[in-house]
Amino acid sequence: MSTRSERPDHLQKGSNVSPLESLIAAPLDTIKIRFQLSSVRSDGITGVDLVRNLLRNEGLLALWKGNVPAEALYILYGASQFTSYSVLNRWLFEFQNQNQYTLSQPTHSLLVGSGTGLISTLVTYPFDLLRTRLAAHESRVLLSMSETCKNIYASDGTRGFFVGLRPTLLSVVANSGLFFWSYSLAREAVDQINEISPGKIWGVEAICGFLAGSTAKAITFPLDTIRKRLQVTSGSHAFRMLVDHWRLYGFANFYRGFGVSLIKTAPTSAVSMAIYEYTLTTMRALSETF
Repeated sequence: MSTRSERPDHLQKGSNVSPLESLIAAPLDTIKIRFQLSSVRSDGITGVDLVRNLLRNEGLLALWKGNVPAEALYILYGASQFTSYSVLNRWLFEFQNQNQYTLSQPTHSLLVGSGTGLISTLVTYPFDLLRTRLAAHESRVLLSMSETCKNIYASDGTRGFFVGLRPTLLSVVANSGLFFWSYSLAREAVDQINEISPGKIWGVEAICGFLAGSTAKAITFPLDTIRKRLQVTSGSHAFRMLVDHWRLYGFANFYRGFGVSLIKTAPTSAVSMAIYEYTLTTMRALSETF
């Protein structure tokens, strides 16, 4: 398949995977966000307490608060992620060929994945901020997305939709780079095993995606916590928040909600990469047939 024809294929595959992720992950996202903010609002709360209080005070539908911007976020992020990865991957290969220089596959994936995270975050960030604001609202009365947008604009102008962007870029760029780097390392290890032992490992894409998602999330989760807190605290500065939070609660508190996040991220990473790889293989086979 030509590079030119791959671009819309990657866009289609990315956007196809994303709604499924959003449907499964929405309640876990809400719980994770509440958990990441909980040390500020109620020190010492447990995960069971948080979920029980949420269901009792706000009802079952509260688990899907912020799901409308979340759907837009997942669809746009998934589409831009796989599209930009395809384009950047081709550009980097061309650059290496022109300069007669070869990067290792994990390093190549790290660079392309980081660039992919940067582009995808810039495209989708306002939806991420809206999802956080709506999910953090502790009331049975659901916030209107349009009203939330009006309030943000009235308070901070256009810049209000990009509060916390800089630590977010650092977090997402690192997460995307580490994800694709880890996935590439895992695939290389599987290929070596296949050379030694006959027979194909079943579900290798899902397994590698699971490991890559877990690794990337474990390393970058403290930055994600800072991002969420900045998104609901207008006018705060990332470095000052980092220092104050570390002094008050300790480093371990940056990992509040990590277990819930891992339950969400690792399986969805596995599903994403499995569907992506299988869809890519199918579409290539169809293009060769027709």
